[in-house]
Amino acid sequence: MNSNKAMVTFYLKDKESVNLNCEIAKSLSSKMKGLMHREFLPDDQGMLFPFFVPNHRFFWMKNVKIPLDIIFVNSKFEIIYIHEASVEQGIFYKTYWSHGFCKYVVETNMGFCKKYGIKKGHKIKIK
Repeated sequence: MNSNKAMVTFYLKDKESVNLNCEIAKSLSSKMKGLMHREFLPDDQGMLFPFFVPNHRFFWMKNVKIPLDIIFVNSKFEIIYIHEASVEQGIFYKTYWSHGFCKYVVETNMGFCKKYGIKKGHKIKIK
């Protein structure tokens, strides 16, 4: 992953694959910022968060203005959990966690996974 963009392909059971164009959050600061303060995210786009070591991951929606699907993926490129995260306001934010050891996180518009039937156990490929 040398560029700042990646293609994430979701492999669906008994269906064709679905592609998502992703920005890559490589640095710690870009991972902390994520999709904060964005007003819009095109339907075919998202953000990929790669991590060096698989671990339990925790995300929140502070300053995020777009409802998201947060997709947690293990080191075998299998989806281990999907959260639908609504826009939140205030001083307290819900924490969305991976429910297992996670090496990648993909964020995209809420409803993407439901629209394409993407579920826990499906595999992805990152190009």
